[in-house]
Amino acid sequence: MRKSGAPGNLPVRQLVDSIGPALLRLVQDGTGSGGPLTDVAIHAPGAPTRFGPGCVVLGVGVTTEAELRELTAAMRQAGAEVLAVKAPVPPSADDAPAIIEVNRDASWMHVATTVREQLLADARTRVRSADSGAELFALANAVYEAVGAPVTIEDRFSALVAWSQGQDRTDSERIETILGRAVHQRTLAEQRERQEFERLHASTEPVYMAATGPDQLARVAIAVRAGSDVLGYIWAAVTGPLDDAATARLREFAPVVALQLVGLRTETSYARRQRGELAAAVLGGAVDPVEASRLQLGSGPVCVLAAAPRSAGNTGSDARDAAGLRRFADTLEYFLAAVHPRSAVVAGTGVVYVLAAWPAEHAAPLEAAAALARDFLARTPLAGDYVVAVGGPAESTGRIAHVRAQADAALRALRHPAVRGPVVRTVEDMALSVLLLHLADASEELGLTDTGGALQRLRQEEGEDGPLAATLAAYLAAAGATDTAAEALHIHPNTMRYRLRRIREVSGLDFADADAMLLAHLRLRVRELRTGASQGFGRSRNDRV
Repeated sequence: MRKSGAPGNLPVRQLVDSIGPALLRLVQDGTGSGGPLTDVAIHAPGAPTRFGPGCVVLGVGVTTEAELRELTAAMRQAGAEVLAVKAPVPPSADDAPAIIEVNRDASWMHVATTVREQLLADARTRVRSADSGAELFALANAVYEAVGAPVTIEDRFSALVAWSQGQDRTDSERIETILGRAVHQRTLAEQRERQEFERLHASTEPVYMAATGPDQLARVAIAVRAGSDVLGYIWAAVTGPLDDAATARLREFAPVVALQLVGLRTETSYARRQRGELAAAVLGGAVDPVEASRLQLGSGPVCVLAAAPRSAGNTGSDARDAAGLRRFADTLEYFLAAVHPRSAVVAGTGVVYVLAAWPAEHAAPLEAAAALARDFLARTPLAGDYVVAVGGPAESTGRIAHVRAQADAALRALRHPAVRGPVVRTVEDMALSVLLLHLADASEELGLTDTGGALQRLRQEEGEDGPLAATLAAYLAAAGATDTAAEALHIHPNTMRYRLRRIREVSGLDFADADAMLLAHLRLRVRELRTGASQGFGRSRNDRV
């Protein structure tokens, strides 16, 4: 085993040092263990487990080398990089994640609770040091003392602003909200289905929401207003309705929280605007390295993430689209402040950009940036139909503008109606689509058609989109595999072969001529893209900072 002590493991070491050697001891460093820790996942042999980047995985019942290797392989695939197992720790491979040894006499429930409390405390420290909202945390604690229930303060977009002590008495849904800095999309959809926000907006009094499951607590919430404008909400996790005295105290706190939310917005708006302008200048390549260092991204590689709705302008209102994008950017900024502080967010026109920096020794910053985007989209209530293109890494400030251009090109391709699949893609993932779109642009500018040569002769023979053209498209898409193309077309292979002979006779296409086949394939793909464009996808150049 490698001994602990290598640099770059601050989050893991901080967790272990804060809890103490009586319970935890770091016995092995992992190559990726310098990342922020955001959650706890309990793995029990034979039971389904969900864990991802930032998880501390508790290996319940892991006692043998084979069990350890199987679990660490699953963790690697999910991006989880910290594992806790009971002493004695089985031998592990050199590429294993960071391993924490747990006192063999400790109960796993105690370990899970202690680690989770420490993560919450660390998250609160990061938020309070990054924002000027310390008063809101103090207010949350005051509400907690007054009503006897742990509370959260959320903004009008359900992004978390502050939370009180006593969260160890709450449920998993609340913990998920705190660690993700926003109410999960799934939870928010359920709240909307239950019309909880309609009830809050219609009342100036605290509203009781019954528990929705056996492992969930009920909630009492009140909308926080400035005049008729809803600024956010106070949510208390309760075991039953509050009594009259506690209800009155919660009502009295609402205008005080409103003043703090208005003040926080005013205090931070100038600093955020200045940071956003600097990050936008870095994205545009208009800043020297000394000035760019004010963003405090460090000297390691930087990835550029570009996010936008897959379908632009789908609300029918430019103002509504812009407001939705701003909400998305705000929630993303809250999330990154907690889980990846070495970042900067820029809300452009139609696109939200992120500069995400990584340590110089990080082995795979591009994959880590993509995992960060997937984690955010899984957590945020505002993800909707957003897609994210990830470019990089840029090894220097001077390369960031170049990487941003790659991310823009990948985002344009990712938003094309003809493109389907994962909502987070790297530039490399989208390389073919990007090249095809550029080819379509160049062909259009030069006045080149996509129906010349062999394809034109096929269409003269059978009209637009006849069976021979479809057969050729399927054959080319299958890389010349006749049986595969026949299966795709739901025809017999003999029928497929007959059609291929007819294609040769009618079009004169030489299947042995690689250049001729490539040209035919490119023309078909470009025509497919243009068909998609005519159905709503434009070549807008307005998605810029």
